[in-house]
Amino acid sequence: MRVPIAFDPIEVGEVDNFAFDFTPDVGSATIVSTNWTCTLAPFQIGIDAMLQARILAARPENIIQLRSPIDGTLQTRTGAFSVATIGGMPASAIGTSYVLEATATLSDGRVLKLNSTVLCGPPTP
Repeated sequence: MRVPIAFDPIEVGEVDNFAFDFTPDVGSATIVSTNWTCTLAPFQIGIDAMLQARILAARPENIIQLRSPIDGTLQTRTGAFSVATIGGMPASAIGTSYVLEATATLSDGRVLKLNSTVLCGPPTP
């Protein structure tokens, strides 16, 4: 069992890539398609009337680059990833947590899902 970890916050107006790692569950299959959904976490006070519009694109990837939290260098990882470009959160959502969920359809017919939260923060001055 994997414990979901919240994504780093995203600022109002920012656009960034987010990824889920399905590698431990995929085995010899591959991700043939992926879909993401965006909802508000329960008990939020922020407002966003266009939740699904926050997902700008979604795609399966076999290679991703992650920035090391230790020294900031880019590290290449291989595996089975679902990647989405997320952004355009409105100012009315500052302080609100979004739930991002990825569905991965595999070449062997299985369907896997992972989700996590991302906090919307104010733009950096």
